[in-house]
Amino acid sequence: MNLRERPWSRYALVALLAFLAFSTISDIVSDPSGWNWSKLVVLAVASMFIWSGESRTWTSPERIGPESVPSEDVEAVVSESGRTVYAIKALREMHPGLGLLDAKRLVQPEN
Repeated sequence: MNLRERPWSRYALVALLAFLAFSTISDIVSDPSGWNWSKLVVLAVASMFIWSGESRTWTSPERIGPESVPSEDVEAVVSESGRTVYAIKALREMHPGLGLLDAKRLVQPEN
C-alpha cells in the first residue's frame, strides 16, 4: 500500500513532525545547543521530503505482450549478446513494458 491509498498516514506524519518541531523549538529556547539545532534541521528536511512527496507520481510503463515485439529486435539482441541474461536485459530496455518471463520466452523459445 502506498501513501495515496492511505492518506491518513501522511497526516499522522505531519502531526508527529509538528509536535516534534514545537518541542524542539522549546528546547532551543531553553538550551540553544548544537544538538537541539541539529534536531530542528533534521525535522525541517524530513518535512520537506513529505511535502514534496505529494507532487511525485510513480508510473510504470504500459504493459505490452510478447506479440508486440518485432522479431527483428529479438534476433538483433540475441546475436549481439553473448549470454541469455544480457539478451533479456537488452530486450526489456528496448521495450520497457515487456515482462521478464515474456522476454525470456522470446529469447529462449525452447524453454
